[in-house]
Parts: sequence; C-alpha cells; structure tokens
Amino acid sequence: MTKQDAFPGWDWDDPEGLATRLDEISARVATCKTLEPAGRLPHGPADFRELGVTGIEFAAFRTAHPSGLGTDLTALRSPDATTEPGTLYRVDGDRWFTQLDIARPLPFADASVDWVYAEHLIEHVTLPVATGWLREARRVLRPGGVLRLTTPDLARYLVGYATGDGFLAKHRRRLTAMGFGPPMPQRPAFLVNQIFRYYGHQWIYDLDELRHVLTLAGFELDRIRPCGYRQGARADVADLDTPFRTDETVYIEADR
Repeated sequence: MTKQDAFPGWDWDDPEGLATRLDEISARVATCKTLEPAGRLPHGPADFRELGVTGIEFAAFRTAHPSGLGTDLTALRSPDATTEPGTLYRVDGDRWFTQLDIARPLPFADASVDWVYAEHLIEHVTLPVATGWLREARRVLRPGGVLRLTTPDLARYLVGYATGDGFLAKHRRRLTAMGFGPPMPQRPAFLVNQIFRYYGHQWIYDLDELRHVLTLAGFELDRIRPCGYRQGARADVADLDTPFRTDETVYIEADR
C-alpha cells in the first residue's frame, strides 16, 4: 500500500475540504492514560503557589514543565474521562491541565505566574485574537515575568522559495514523516501556500510582525528580544522548545 492509498480521497489542492480531516488527525493526539478532576481552577498567586505551579504553557495537553499548567482549546481524553472547561485536571498523575479558549479572557488574576510559554500557537488565531490573548498573558504575568513564543518564520519560507536552498523539500519530508496525510506536492508555490492555508493557520509572522503584535498587547519594545532554540532568560522555560522543527521556527521573548 502506498502512502496515498492510506489516505483515500485526500486532495492537497483543496484546503477547505481537508480542514476537517486535519482536525481529526490533531484530535487523535489529545489523549492520555489517566485524568483526575482536581476541582476549581487556581485564580490568584496563592492558588498557584499551593499547586506548585509557576507558569502556564498554552497549546499543551501535557506540559513538559514539572511546575507548569498545560492548557488547550481541544478536550483531552483518557479511556474513562474527557476534560471540560473550568475544571483543573491531573494528567497521568504528574501534570496539571485545563481546557480553555484563548479568544476569551483568561480565568486568572493579575500577576499570578512567573512565565507564559506557547509553541506554534499564535499562528492559529487571527491578529485581533492574538493581541487580546497576549494582553491577557501580560496581565497574568508578575512584574519581571517572561513570555516566550515560538512560531513558523515567514522569512525562512520566503528565503527557501526565493533561493531553492532545500528548506521547503526538507519541510515536506518532515510533515510526511509525521503522518499529516500523503506526501505533499513538491511545487515551491504550494509549499509556501500551505503554511498559510493548512492546520488552521490564520496569520504568519516574522520578527517584525511579532514585535508589532507584542507592542499592541502592551509589552515595551525594549523588553522584547529574539532568542535562539532553547536559549532565553529562563532555562527551564526555554527548554520547552521541541527539536523537530527548529529550522522553520522564530523564537522571541518579552519581559513584563
């Protein structure tokens, strides 16, 4: 059986038609072994301290940070339970999770956490939603706290298109290996367009665009800085960067 045969009816030239199937693939990873309801969400600094939580990782079903609270819009499922918004859960006995929507105000008090982290999330929402979420992230950070964002780098895609340096072909192979459908077309224009049109992406950034949205959200320009992979103000937060897509990613931090 070829990889195309494993995805009958899959048409890469029809982004709208594939949206539901790509969502189904993403939902299949939203699973864990055990989910234990743990009551109401933490609200203020004292609640977070009592839980031993120092920060929030967005778009994470199971945060890799031992003192983090993972969150995602999609429900997390175990064989016996499914998460619901507004409830705190213990995931597999050693991580915290809650289901929430970043398009709405965060249910936490001002100055509650030391750090906020989001890997490849901001591109999935519109610019106004991103600005509102970042404004909320700044609000819940304590003075001196750090926000760290990673997202696909528009500049890297355009350089790859303009120079033919092999980046787009490498990206295509990576997505095929991850199981996101059969092999993509090799056309360079398609491989640029897919970063805008697939996976629920709404807005693609470069460094200047990230600075723009962060300043719209209230962060001061001189407190915003580009970073490298797993390099940043807090090693424990920078270590949340995952290694499999570093070549396509832009990294940035902003201090409260």
